[in-house]
Amino acid sequence: MAKVQMGPGTSIYPMPTLLVGANVDGKPNFMTVAWGNIANAEPPMAAVAIRVKRYTRIGIEQNKTFSINIPSADLVKEADYCGIVSGAKADKVQACQFTVFYGKLGTAPMIEQCP
Repeated sequence: MAKVQMGPGTSIYPMPTLLVGANVDGKPNFMTVAWGNIANAEPPMAAVAIRVKRYTRIGIEQNKTFSINIPSADLVKEADYCGIVSGAKADKVQACQFTVFYGKLGTAPMIEQCP
């Protein structure tokens, strides 16, 4: 197979599935995102594409923070669930048995099971 030169850019390649986390009304929630990029190195910034009507986006707007979690292949079912079910209708943390922790920002939930 011939190699393809991609040139300079900010894409994460290959594009992994991302679990974006945000607190919505004080409760951790995660959604599956397929499009994510590095936006800046210093200060560190990431860009993700999230539709306006998504439940997780409410938390991002409330707190002005979010986390990016990259699940391993062991979490494929959980990542699929987080992409199918709305956090407005189910507690994804409980359903997926995620262990949640918070870093420096304090309002962006992260998943311990993600590397």
